[in-house]
Amino acid sequence: MRRRQIWLAGMAMSALLVPWLGNVVCPWPYQSTFLAAGSTYDVSPYVLAAVARAESHFDPAARSRRGAVGVMQLLPGTAAYLTDKNESQVVTLLEQPGFSIDVGAKYLAQLRGEFQSMTAAIAAYNGGDATVRSWIASGVWRPGESPKRIPFPETAAFVERVRRYARWYAFLYPGRDHVGK
Repeated sequence: MRRRQIWLAGMAMSALLVPWLGNVVCPWPYQSTFLAAGSTYDVSPYVLAAVARAESHFDPAARSRRGAVGVMQLLPGTAAYLTDKNESQVVTLLEQPGFSIDVGAKYLAQLRGEFQSMTAAIAAYNGGDATVRSWIASGVWRPGESPKRIPFPETAAFVERVRRYARWYAFLYPGRDHVGK
């Protein structure tokens, strides 16, 4: 009986602390935008949030050394291709979280469709789709294998980080992943 009371007290504390923990330890800005984009493109909003956290830490003004812009850190050329806009237009648009998240979700959905694997899509998001295609063609790495076997250490670490963050978002913000993986 005592064990059950301790367990119930622990569950009650968890119910109170998890929402607080989510906001402090693993915040999720633009949550409604991630949920809408996830629903539109049938991509887990947890994965989308995890990519944004890993790429930019949700900073809409973030810019990488390679020229990626915004919350989802997309290259302007990629965003232009996905939206039928010119590159000069998308640079400014990518600094708007809603646009960046929507295009990032569209891109992840496209990559998942091509590779039939979210892990491979995440690897391609970071390392490039041509690179991932070459790994698969040469047998160096295939979807379904451990991300630790990915030949680019930066991409392997990125995939692991995104997967870890997605699990955290799923734990801290339960019930929001009602779309496909």
